[in-house]
Amino acid sequence: DEKIGRKTELQLAGLLYLLGTAVQGLAPGLAAVLLGRVMYGLGIGVAMHSAPLFIAETTPSDLRGKLVSLKEAAIVLGIVGGYAAGAALGASGPGGDPAAWRQIFGVALPFELLMLASATTLLPESPRWLALRGRQEEAASALQRCQGGSLADAQSEVRERMRLSQAEEGGGAVPTSFLDRVQDLLSDKTNRKALTIGVGLVLLQQLSGQPSVLYYANRIFEKAGLGFEAAVGVGVFKTLMTLVSVQLVEDPKWGRRPLLLTGTAGMAASLSALSALFALAGPGEEPSSSAVLACVVAFVGFYQIGFGPVTWLVLSEIFPLRVRSTALSVGTLANFASNFLVSALFEFERERVGEAALFAQFALIALGALAFENAKVPETRGLSLEEIEAKLKE
Repeated sequence: DEKIGRKTELQLAGLLYLLGTAVQGLAPGLAAVLLGRVMYGLGIGVAMHSAPLFIAETTPSDLRGKLVSLKEAAIVLGIVGGYAAGAALGASGPGGDPAAWRQIFGVALPFELLMLASATTLLPESPRWLALRGRQEEAASALQRCQGGSLADAQSEVRERMRLSQAEEGGGAVPTSFLDRVQDLLSDKTNRKALTIGVGLVLLQQLSGQPSVLYYANRIFEKAGLGFEAAVGVGVFKTLMTLVSVQLVEDPKWGRRPLLLTGTAGMAASLSALSALFALAGPGEEPSSSAVLACVVAFVGFYQIGFGPVTWLVLSEIFPLRVRSTALSVGTLANFASNFLVSALFEFERERVGEAALFAQFALIALGALAFENAKVPETRGLSLEEIEAKLKE
């Protein structure tokens, strides 16, 4: 909600994480577990919306790409930490303690408390969110806290940002109701252009098969008796490849577009190889597990240098300030809806058309994504959010 600001959203996310984890860990039965899952899921949705917004709006242009991309690395590292907690508490693998799952939730509680406390005591409100509401002095103070420097420099930068924003948008009051904000998002040509880019990337990120490829890989790992070890290995590899993207996203020789194009091209090649492996296997035969896993690892690596971190980075950058929060809400909804769709249909499609046709379908979608990125996605490295807005109007 535009009325509550980025800081309050982050506080709400931390509170939902904390309550959801506590309810699950103390649950007396299935109903309470499901309630806790719903609360935790809402926390994820709020955090996925507010975190990239807050980072993009508070960091200097030359660090924005690295810090928003580090969010993806933090997510992957957190998943690996969950696997490690399960192993340490004896909940993983055959013969694991069936009651240890409650203790695993306990491990998460200190981190959630830290998130809530940090959002409450350490973080300022987004300077751009404050400036949009005419609160210039608060915006300057928040900008100084985020980026350092003198208060006079912060005040001058806030005034310049407000001037650029007003010049691009023609002034006008900020829409208050959700329907008014959606209408504002759809009524302007530049907003629609940004929405096409942002939602297009989110949908193609999921529809190119990322959830399904990892789901299939886990089945192979389990057959080989490597469920836990392989999951941790893939998680560590994903973290390392995300860190590669973090290093390159602000590099003058790379940037957003080259990483997206390289990553998506590699995904298409990996998916094509997977399809070929299944097509060339004899009737009723399985292709080489090692060859399949090599393709899966390649797919994961290319996804994590491109689509994984860069999609949310671009999504946090390309929308004008007055519609940015609403647009990120639409993008977050599209992300979770398409993820659910791909995951739900994977087994249905696999049984009816076979693995070769299924992975060929994902490869074609990845090629379509490559064409979309080449035609639609601008390079935003080194530009302020206001300069990106002006670039989209060209």
